[in-house]
Amino acid sequence: MDTETTTETEVVTENNNDLEIDESETVSLSKAEYEKMNQTLGSLKRELKDLKKSSKEEPKESQKSEENALLQKIERMSLRQAGITHTDDIELAQKTAKKWGMDIDEVLDDEDFKAKLERQQTSRSNAEATSNIKGGGGKTSDAKNSPEYWIKKGVPPSRTDVPDRKTRVGIVRAMMKNASSNGKVFYND
Repeated sequence: MDTETTTETEVVTENNNDLEIDESETVSLSKAEYEKMNQTLGSLKRELKDLKKSSKEEPKESQKSEENALLQKIERMSLRQAGITHTDDIELAQKTAKKWGMDIDEVLDDEDFKAKLERQQTSRSNAEATSNIKGGGGKTSDAKNSPEYWIKKGVPPSRTDVPDRKTRVGIVRAMMKNASSNGKVFYND
């Protein structure tokens, strides 16, 4: 096995020629140990460099996130000030600002954006207004299914007027009972 003997004086004299150390201090290492020590030293230097690099980047990322949070808060305040509170309207404003490369404040003052916003709000309010309307759907109303309606009309219902047979029979029976009493109601006290 090759043994390389180095002294501290040799190492020091390579780095600094003016300084000399007593030659009585010698260190002997095998060539494999010396190479392993240099590899370890190199990897430690790389790790130190990576740590320094990552510590410089972290404040920038946190600073950017703080700036984004502040910018979003200002944008929300601007939108509220303009009376835009619905999520669809906010999304339209943000997309338009990004598309046009403008700030939210500038977009809110733009006439084209105001027209788009008004169209969106109108269509949304129309959809909300018509969403809860209940249509007849071709069904007969409950008033036509009541015996009182047909008694006042004086004519029994036909199949087209009241398609349900049970209801029609109930109406006819109520009309016959009313006809036998001549429509008068007697109250016994």
